Amino acid sequence: QKIENMGRAMCIDGYQIRPAEVTQRWLDHDQANIQITIHEGRNRQIRKMAEKCGMCVTRLKRIAEGNLYLGDLKKGSWRYLTKNEFEGLYKL
Repeated sequence: QKIENMGRAMCIDGYQIRPAEVTQRWLDHDQANIQITIHEGRNRQIRKMAEKCGMCVTRLKRIAEGNLYLGDLKKGSWRYLTKNEFEGLYKL
């Protein structure tokens, strides 16, 4: 029930946010691993959404920003953007 509520439109800090796409990967008693796709990216949005639904976030991992995907890039590493990635960002 709580995880389902994460996917609904809600008001965060006085702003109506669009519904998120939420996928439950696993659930074990009082812990869950979920994947969330948001569309606004407001300050601490995921944590505030979870709090409104009665959940606590213990770990967040960003896997993408727009059309850029982290992939297997190691912590502290960097890489050049591909031509398609650069053009996608430019269009935004």
